[in-house]
Amino acid sequence: MTLPTLSALAAALIEIPRFVDISASALVEMPRKGLAHMHYRMPGGRTLVRVPLAAFGGLDAAASLARQEACFARAQLSDATPRVLATIAPREGVPFGALVVDDIPGTAPNLPTELPALATALAALHKLRLPDAAARAPIPWAADPLGETVTGIAENIKIAPRASLDPKVELALGHELAWAREFSTTNAKRFAQLTRALCLGDAHPGNFVVAPGGRAYAVDLERCAYSLPGFDLAHACSLPATSWDPDCAATLTSSQIDAFMRVWATRVGDPIARETVGLFRPFRRLIWLRTTAVFVRFKAEGTHKTLEPRAAEHAQKAIDAALDIATIVAQRKAWS
Repeated sequence: MTLPTLSALAAALIEIPRFVDISASALVEMPRKGLAHMHYRMPGGRTLVRVPLAAFGGLDAAASLARQEACFARAQLSDATPRVLATIAPREGVPFGALVVDDIPGTAPNLPTELPALATALAALHKLRLPDAAARAPIPWAADPLGETVTGIAENIKIAPRASLDPKVELALGHELAWAREFSTTNAKRFAQLTRALCLGDAHPGNFVVAPGGRAYAVDLERCAYSLPGFDLAHACSLPATSWDPDCAATLTSSQIDAFMRVWATRVGDPIARETVGLFRPFRRLIWLRTTAVFVRFKAEGTHKTLEPRAAEHAQKAIDAALDIATIVAQRKAWS
């Protein structure tokens, strides 16, 4: 992880005509609740600078930033995300570059009350027209979204011995991974034929802001991909993802999740709605396992300890709860 320097960031900003009067002292660092970026609020409260702390997806710094810029530029057509206003190329002191984006006024979603607003925002994103194959780059198109998800789960579960887990938890996760592999093998062709959409890839509730008036915006877009909307939906409403952010942690009931899905399905329309609703149970099982496996990695590597103290303390509790054997058993019963 390489932290930016305020002086270098301010020097980069003043090269942009609309920000020529910016000084380092005018940039206000925001509390760090996420692992991938630092955020700085600019004077006037309408603009944020998003500074990546590393390159993403195995790319070099320039390619990673270009992908993030494309994610924002295409997603903003939904009117459910911030606009990208300017781009700062990687340079000394800002080694992974930065994006200048709208600062959406609002708060973390109040769950379950504002869950329908998240469904509306996701539907707006998922309804965007898909570009032709030649125009999709640099945003990835998942050739095998099911298989790629299972591969990621396996990579994270592989390091479970380093996380000092209860042996019963390791065994249970191994059984779930075996189910996921079998499900993937059996259903790969079926999932490959499902309708794709521009998806967030990281749709937990803490990655949304609800503006005054109740409209929700997805604000964390660097993981966008042309993939299956069911993954986003499952991530937005299922444990342990809904426990991650300290400002909107919640455990949702089945009826609340059903209502969330109805709002999304009504707004997004067919064929995506029909395909996704019919497969939502395995989507939720896969994303529960995917998120739990990520928590295994966080526990093994202590990744969450880089957050600001309040968020780090909450993250530790969320990770411990997700990897408790009683939680694992209860979740597995829900799928049986």
